[in-house]
Amino acid sequence: MQTFRDRVVFDAERGEYLDNGMRYMMIRPDAVMGILHELDPAMRQPVLEAFARSITKAGGKSAASYQSMGAADADALLTTIQGTAPELGWGRWTLRRVDAGLDLTVENSPFVQGFGPSETPVCYPIVGMLTAVGRMVFGTDVSVAEVACAAMADQDVCRFEVRPAS
Repeated sequence: MQTFRDRVVFDAERGEYLDNGMRYMMIRPDAVMGILHELDPAMRQPVLEAFARSITKAGGKSAASYQSMGAADADALLTTIQGTAPELGWGRWTLRRVDAGLDLTVENSPFVQGFGPSETPVCYPIVGMLTAVGRMVFGTDVSVAEVACAAMADQDVCRFEVRPAS
């Protein structure tokens, strides 16, 4: 399968980037995550959770598209997701299977860079994408947790666990 950068088409006349008919755009992480700083702090968590749900839906469409372009089996899909994330500016992903499910380490998360220091995890878009991918890989609902976030003190990477729902 081609990489995202090889597949993406820029239409200068229309001012859009397309990958397999899906539109993408470039936006600075501080512009996206800065929305949270404009909210009352009590509203941040519900907005982050809504962000994750939105990415689960939209990211699920992207992952399904990857499957239709040649990443049909679970391992091929995971390889494609791991390779595409940095091309989209989502940091460097290292996905690995573990007995209980999947573990992901993310170096240089744009969501951390865009939000800044935090007392709680901020990479909910990654949680959303992992929810969509986990459902496809395991064929069932999954639970996804960000167990370490580089936005928090003493963390240099973000770590996630994906586990089939019990």
